[in-house]
Parts: sequence; structure tokens; C-alpha cells
Amino acid sequence: MKIEVVDNKIIVYLFNENINVNDILELNNKIKDIFLRIMKKSNYDFFGYNKVDVYYNENYGTVLEVERIGNNEFNYQRIDLKIVVYKNAVMFFEFDDYYFDKKPKSLVLKDGKYYLKIDNKLNVWKYIEFAKIKYKKMINEID
Repeated sequence: MKIEVVDNKIIVYLFNENINVNDILELNNKIKDIFLRIMKKSNYDFFGYNKVDVYYNENYGTVLEVERIGNNEFNYQRIDLKIVVYKNAVMFFEFDDYYFDKKPKSLVLKDGKYYLKIDNKLNVWKYIEFAKIKYKKMINEID
């Protein structure tokens, strides 16, 4: 699990974690469990009403994009979620430098960055430590 804070949103990268995005109740409970795990080890606070965009890619895993809706001025001690699921989300690895032994066929250069589409032909383990994950609106017609 990797966590980033970007523009008042918390991004949680769950590489290869088993999440069932087809059962909304199970997904709701799993997300709350992830939030509680994060809160035990950090100063993040998920109490209150949160919008969670769930981006699922079977070859990578899941990305949670969490945005608090409203504030927690009443010391709300519950975690409430509005969940939006994007199944089969298109995801790319983003690299600053080209350092592959053998150039992958799906490698694309755009605006000085290299992008590699995450699909079933790609050995994800080979690239995961050296790249940023790009998904949804961040992609801007890379494909």
C-alpha cells in the first residue's frame, strides 16, 4: 500500500490487493477497513463523509482516490462513504527516463515523459518500483 496526498485528496495505491469491486457492501467494508489501518499508523482522519473513486485494473490492482465532502466540525465518529467504481480502469506507468533493457512495444513518449500501458502482457513487477501510476483524467489521451 502506498499513500499520497494530492490537491486535498488522499490517493491510496493497492497493488495486487484482493478487492471485490462487484459487491458494493463488501467493497464498502473493505475500504473502511483500509481507512482504519491507515488511521492506526498515521495522522490521517477519515471520519465524516468521504467520496471515494475506486479505479480497478485487474493487472495492477486498485487505486482509491478519497476526497472529504464537507468538514468534520461535529467530531463525527463514523466513516460514511459515497463510492464510485471504475471497473477495468485504464492505467499507465509514467517514467521520466527511458531505461529499459528491451523497449516494450506499448511504450509511448508524450510531453517528455514515457508511458507504458498496464495490461496482461506486461510484467508489472518489473516496473512498479520505478514509475508513477497514472489513471483516469490524468491520462489525457496517452493511448
